[in-house]
Amino acid sequence: MVEHENNVEGMDPVIESGSTTMEDMLAEYEAQEIHRGKLVDGVIVEASEDGWLVDVGYKCEGFLPRREWTHRALVEDVPEPSVGDTIRVQVINIIQNEESQLVVSRWRSAFDDRWNAVEEALGKSDVVTVRGLRKVKGGLIVDCCGIEGFIPISHLAEEGRGVNPGRFVDEIFEVKLLEKDRKKRRLVFSRRSVLEEEMNYQRDGFYSQVEEGAVLEGAVSSITSFGVFVSLGPVEGLVHISELSWQRNAKPKEIVKKGDSVKVKVIGIDRENNRISLSMKQVQSDPWETVGERWGKDVLTTGVVTNLTDFGAFVEIEPGIEGLIHIGDLSWTRIKHPKEVLRKGETVDVRILDVDCERKRISLGYKQLHDPWNGVGERYAAGQDVEVKVVRLAEFGAFVELEKGVEGLIHISQLSRQRVEKPEDVLQEGQEVTARVLEVNPAERRIRLSLSALQQPDESQEQQQAQSRRHSDEERSERPRRRQGEGRQKETVLPQEDASVTIGDYLGGMFNNGGR
Repeated sequence: MVEHENNVEGMDPVIESGSTTMEDMLAEYEAQEIHRGKLVDGVIVEASEDGWLVDVGYKCEGFLPRREWTHRALVEDVPEPSVGDTIRVQVINIIQNEESQLVVSRWRSAFDDRWNAVEEALGKSDVVTVRGLRKVKGGLIVDCCGIEGFIPISHLAEEGRGVNPGRFVDEIFEVKLLEKDRKKRRLVFSRRSVLEEEMNYQRDGFYSQVEEGAVLEGAVSSITSFGVFVSLGPVEGLVHISELSWQRNAKPKEIVKKGDSVKVKVIGIDRENNRISLSMKQVQSDPWETVGERWGKDVLTTGVVTNLTDFGAFVEIEPGIEGLIHIGDLSWTRIKHPKEVLRKGETVDVRILDVDCERKRISLGYKQLHDPWNGVGERYAAGQDVEVKVVRLAEFGAFVELEKGVEGLIHISQLSRQRVEKPEDVLQEGQEVTARVLEVNPAERRIRLSLSALQQPDESQEQQQAQSRRHSDEERSERPRRRQGEGRQKETVLPQEDASVTIGDYLGGMFNNGGR
């Protein structure tokens, strides 16, 4: 008993042959230090369909299930291990009983290391660098320190600007953190925040240097129905459709293309709302300033109808130069509206009637080049029967149309062989009839026609006309005799009427005659 105590106090213990060595005791102690969540290095000793056995220095091998090799949160480019490979794993479960079990995970160990790297990067700056991985619904997946993060599509570009997430795949750029959740393995970033911060700085510099009236160069960034957006670097300006060209109703797509370099003039700055109004046409010279050098009276040209109004048609004869065809110069016939002759967008030949440079007005003629009376004498002659259309009625007759722009008159006396009180009794507007040409006078633009010339005479009517003519002849022959008889009566009566006879003279005359 005393010997035993002495050995305990001062002597080295005697290790009998076959007993546990110091190395075994140390290994057993280290094995006992393995606990859940510990990171350890191990060697692959066996592979199976379900996973791998890993020697981590524990009293039993650890089992690494295949599902624990990698995770979707990791940006993975490491192939599956082979027997003999050394890997770093994390202990996720320990079962100590007669059949000890140790379960390890490789991806949990990698995730912790990478998440710590993310935390370290964010601790140094609020801006981190990521790489685009793939386009997904609603945004873009990126690689941040080996962990997948997400950027919503609304945070890929500046506010209000649409962008295709696919263009950022494999592109490296800076972002700011929006949301971080280690438990959910969730990282959400914003590229827009970085852009806006940088753009705000650049905009401040732009507004401090640029004023209204400045002429700048920019690139066409987008084209809309109402104008063109031009990028001026830190800001974008709008060239309204009215400021694109001196040409009226110009279509943006016909003037510029996306990416074109253009010169613009700053005509408005709204710094508060970050809006810049630009003009392309004001950089160019006004074509009206030199219109007199190119156009003069009686010049023939071709133009495009740009607008129709109640009083006429506007025709563009060159970009930015429009002239007016007054309704009276559209047609030789009466029209109620220019649309009866022309249509918008039509290309027409015109003659310049007048140029007023000061008032920026050009008068054009259309009917002057389309006079239907030219050659009318060759197309119509007296005695010719033609189909005509009644266009309007008057008290003295009916106006008819022989062809478009050529009208003639059927006098009321030529409407019928019988007496006509008013033209409405014979014809109606819009009615088509056959008439005979009596006279053609191109110089005075006059054609006389007749309906009665085509009618067959009535026998009873001819007898009445003949009897009427005989009565007229008898009356004419009796008029001299009547005049003679009236003269003799006047000779006998007029003296008696002029003489002054008394009753005594009358009786005295009777006695004198009786005595005789």
